[in-house]
Amino acid sequence: MYRTLMAAAATAAALVAVAPAQAATYFGPADMNISTAADGSISTSFGQSGITAGNFTHIYQFTLPQDGVASGSLITSAVTFNGPTDLDLTSVFFNGVQLAGFFGSGVNEFVFANAVPIKAGMQNEITINGFSRGNGSYGGQGVFVPSGVPEPAAWGMMIGGFGLAGAAMRRTRRTRVTYANA
Repeated sequence: MYRTLMAAAATAAALVAVAPAQAATYFGPADMNISTAADGSISTSFGQSGITAGNFTHIYQFTLPQDGVASGSLITSAVTFNGPTDLDLTSVFFNGVQLAGFFGSGVNEFVFANAVPIKAGMQNEITINGFSRGNGSYGGQGVFVPSGVPEPAAWGMMIGGFGLAGAAMRRTRRTRVTYANA
């Protein structure tokens, strides 16, 4: 019995040692549909279809011109559970922040992240790890809002608020004391 267990363990170790490594596939801005608005906000959509059977790692890399925050989501869809179009997400990270949602089970999986910090000129990464059963696909979308200087009306309200708070703090209350006659 001991020899049988040792032989099985050695065989398993040999299979793991010779298993082919899955290389990551990199994508850039040219692989994304990007739209920039006049106010500097950016929206994008991206995705892949026809993902062959097996584990995969897809990495989207891009830089943005301003500091700000971004949010995004990713969804899979399939016709049948564990069918050839079913794809399981194992993990998704946006600049090191793991997306939350429904991973690895069901016909459709959905993950998202909100308010991920973005630094101007730095490389940003969305890393998608998963398992395809032969013809899997996913689609994603993201939005970015740059950090900016407040508008003049916001500055006016803020300064006015500070002024009112200061006036309230300076105001002294007079307390009138009266004594009762016995």
